Amino acid sequence: MQIPAAMFIESAADQMPKLSDFVRNDQLKELASFGDLRAQELGASGLSDDFKIGYTLGLQTARTVVAGSPALMVKGVKPDDVL
Repeated sequence: MQIPAAMFIESAADQMPKLSDFVRNDQLKELASFGDLRAQELGASGLSDDFKIGYTLGLQTARTVVAGSPALMVKGVKPDDVL
């Protein structure tokens, strides 16, 4: 497991306003299918607005980490293709 450095989280936070409505809405649809009860089982208060923001930030952080992967760069994958 990789723990993202703060710089990746900061970069992801900066990119969040640039997410397309399609990506944002699609992510939230998937989260809704996960369910409020399941979120509560994890210790969250449910699918609150804060939970949704954290979920979106987590996905964007993962994309940021993947976009900077040397292995993908060697294979010719461009960061813009991931983000």
